[in-house]
Amino acid sequence: MAVVADATAAAQHPELGDGYAAALTNFNYIAGVVLTTERAIEMLESAVSVGDR
Repeated sequence: MAVVADATAAAQHPELGDGYAAALTNFNYIAGVVLTTERAIEMLESAVSVGDR
């Protein structure tokens, strides 16, 4: 499973802390790879190109 980290939203709470940082920590445990949107698009475009040959 891949996660696109910069396409993710999370809460910021003054008492409970930074939900985005917690989400990134969890993603690194459960995902096979954590990508940026730009890299995910590059990989998807590359996979389509290879499949068309």
